[in-house]
Amino acid sequence: AAGNGNGGESEQEKKKRRVAMEKQQALLLLDKNEAYHRNHPDTTALLQLWKRVSSHRTAAVFRKPVNPSEAPGYTDRILFPMDLSLVRKMIVAKMIRSYSDFHGRVGLICHNCVKFNGRESDYAILTRDFESYVDDQVLTAVKNASLS
Repeated sequence: AAGNGNGGESEQEKKKRRVAMEKQQALLLLDKNEAYHRNHPDTTALLQLWKRVSSHRTAAVFRKPVNPSEAPGYTDRILFPMDLSLVRKMIVAKMIRSYSDFHGRVGLICHNCVKFNGRESDYAILTRDFESYVDDQVLTAVKNASLS
């Protein structure tokens, strides 16, 4: 609405933008948080995080490795394929031992998807939604770990 003094941005839009900025700030601060980098003595917390992430409505496409016959050229363009089933195996094998390890591997899933399908593809839109959910879950896990 013109003339209301807020540049046409609604209160809801302002709040949404503020929340997004706060989330970006929190994500930037993760790297300085000891709980983000701390190795877990067992796999329980990481598997719980994995389960929350992999049960999200957008996670279905990331649960299994990409089938090269369904995505010709994938193995030529994607040097480090990653999917949620592999992330789980890496947690169980203690190759992923911290929230930062987990976050990095899931980030690779998202990076690969956008790199292969393009930034404007439907898959990229789905990936941004998934990645945002993962960020929220990691931030919550680290916050809770910092309190304990």
